[in-house]
Amino acid sequence: MPKIIPDVLKNLFSKPFTLKYPHERKEPPENARGKPIVDREECISCKLCEKICPPKAITLDEDDKPIIDLGICIFCSECADACPKGAIKRSGEYELALYDRSKAISK
Repeated sequence: MPKIIPDVLKNLFSKPFTLKYPHERKEPPENARGKPIVDREECISCKLCEKICPPKAITLDEDDKPIIDLGICIFCSECADACPKGAIKRSGEYELALYDRSKAISK
């Protein structure tokens, strides 16, 4: 028991290693794989994003523009990498918890 007393005292008065989230937020690194953002004006309706999406989280609307279900999305960014026009981009938005499942659809 006496061996741990110095460690306990050292840790008792040291600064914590973690942030006090959500009061202190750390900015995500550049090019982080957060919420995918669809630029519907840039989209050429090539349907590559729908074909390449591993969990099949992307469906197409009546104009053949992508709709991303964030409840299914695994944030792999394959859609953003495959898009020839760059219409799907990665964002740094990572706080995506919701109470209402219907709000998890990103158009």
